[in-house]
Amino acid sequence: MSFSLPGIGPKTLTKLKQLNITSDKELLYHFPHRYVDFSKSIKISQAPLEENVTLSGKIQNISNIFLKNGKSLQKIILSDSTGSIDLVWFNQPYLTKNFHEGEFWTFAGTTSLYHGHPTLFSPEYGKFNTGKIIPIYGETKGLTSRWFRKIFSLHLSSLLKSYTDPLPLNQLTQYKLIPLNKALTQIHLPQNQNYLEKARYRLAFDEINSLLAKSLLQKKSWANFSPKFILKNYSTTKLINSFPFKLTDSQKSAWQEIKTDLISKKKVMNRLLCGDVASGKTVLALLSTYLTSQNQRQSLLLAPTEILAQQHYATFKSYLPTFPIYLLTAKNSLPKTLDSTAIIIATHAAIFQKEKFMDNLALLIIDEQHKFGVKQRSFLNNKNPPHTLTMTATPIPRSISLTLFGNLDLSTLKNLPQKRNPVKTFLVPQNKISDCYQWLLKEIKQKKTQAFIVCPFIEQSESNLSIKSAKKEFEHLRQIFPSLKLELIHGKTKIETRNKILDQFKKNKINILVTTPIIEVGIDFPNATTVIIQSADHFGLSQLHQLRGRVGRGTLQSYCYFFTESTGEKALKRLKYLEKTNDGFKIAEFDLKSRGPGETFSTLQHGFPSLKIASFSDLKLIEFCQLFLKQLQTDNPHFDLKKLVLNQNSLSLTGKHLN
Repeated sequence: MSFSLPGIGPKTLTKLKQLNITSDKELLYHFPHRYVDFSKSIKISQAPLEENVTLSGKIQNISNIFLKNGKSLQKIILSDSTGSIDLVWFNQPYLTKNFHEGEFWTFAGTTSLYHGHPTLFSPEYGKFNTGKIIPIYGETKGLTSRWFRKIFSLHLSSLLKSYTDPLPLNQLTQYKLIPLNKALTQIHLPQNQNYLEKARYRLAFDEINSLLAKSLLQKKSWANFSPKFILKNYSTTKLINSFPFKLTDSQKSAWQEIKTDLISKKKVMNRLLCGDVASGKTVLALLSTYLTSQNQRQSLLLAPTEILAQQHYATFKSYLPTFPIYLLTAKNSLPKTLDSTAIIIATHAAIFQKEKFMDNLALLIIDEQHKFGVKQRSFLNNKNPPHTLTMTATPIPRSISLTLFGNLDLSTLKNLPQKRNPVKTFLVPQNKISDCYQWLLKEIKQKKTQAFIVCPFIEQSESNLSIKSAKKEFEHLRQIFPSLKLELIHGKTKIETRNKILDQFKKNKINILVTTPIIEVGIDFPNATTVIIQSADHFGLSQLHQLRGRVGRGTLQSYCYFFTESTGEKALKRLKYLEKTNDGFKIAEFDLKSRGPGETFSTLQHGFPSLKIASFSDLKLIEFCQLFLKQLQTDNPHFDLKKLVLNQNSLSLTGKHLN
């Protein structure tokens, strides 16, 4: 870890690391997530109720009051020439040692009435925390917002010394952007609301520009490569006619785009195939490998889990029974020599046997690339990368595709196969949960169907007991359904055990599978017709839609039930939206707009980069940044776009096609 600031010892370094802060720059870019305006300094008698104020006066009395329940209350009476006010804290007996009667102090807080007296509860104090707009930061034990405010108040100027604005002065003037140093100063030490808004806009602008610049650089790097193997345009009509279904219009359009890329003599394919749950992405992967094999070249399909790899292997074998198709997992190795037309379905185990197929590999397909680490995704990097097709079941709103995937050509599957029945979805009130379980029992026994019950956590959270955990809920459900066979899987379940349980579930030897979101991607069991999602308010809408997609894959009507203990209007409104909407793209757009800045695509949301200040829903800003970059390159053709990439460590421009 590298810090230039004085006074940061080993203990503080450890605490900073818990917040992913390991350098001066990361400290500087640890932005506040909200602000409290204490800039209004007035006399005590003039302090209005329920407003933020800063008050100064003399301490008249200090007392530590111990309550009957074992807790304590700390109280200070502060007075000025116009009156007095009570200051109250709870369970902080050490705090009174900081003050002495007769001393002059300044405090800031929100005024309220307590036992008929004007009172500030847990007020801020000291010169770094009063009389101004104060920032509230992400905290950890021992590193509070007070600590960050003090650090930035004392050392911000020295932190900024090594930073120069990457944007030319004429561009800043033309687009009315404040300089970077000023923006960083105002974001941590805001002078007023006007300067704070200008700072937020400039830093949001930088975040979006960083993503756009990175996409442009990667796309330019790909343009330097010609295909390693030139593929001829063989017909795929025979295979398409063998399918027991007709391709949707979206599938036909996407296949034409992919096929055109594969037979191009000028560029290497780098395409993202984005399709909603059950939209038929695997069919496009099958057609792509089929065309590649006809050209006497090899294909590799990377799946994030062994379960999904096995499902792909079975599907491919059923449609291409005479083709050399291999399954490569931690348990299955490849033969020493491979047919030149081999189709390899693999997990990350492919990394360790890449020498067997590197020389003749013309096509790489990655299913849900966010499930792979950066190193896993880039293991085939070389001077002649293969054609690459990345598939994702996460519906991507236009604003995100514009920003994140400018380096990829985008194909979208929006039409679902006609035979699929929409999953009926219901938000279940607390008083109806028992009825829902009774219905499920009857459904399973009469129709011989199966169900998933999904919980957010594996273990019970000590900080939030209302969030359901898979382990605890499994024991509870076994008592509710004593006549049914239940099993439990989660992220810590050994892969051998997990595979065995899923195999039993596939054979209908298990009635209910209790699980975490580990089943979110690629689980295909047509006999499972019901999914119950516990603590549903703790999932993003797109993730709930993915989980809902685990059912509805057979001919019977399927159902999805949301359970929640939340009574919040916003949470319930979001869940109710899913009751009436099955379109993943509309859901993703709604999810994007209903979340606040900084909430968009959190760690639960499939590995999209999180934004600290900007929002993917700000389409106006994104389009403005695109115009800005275009003009910047016109006015300054030699400008190095790498200067705009905020995280230089994540930038790869040497043919690393997936980083």
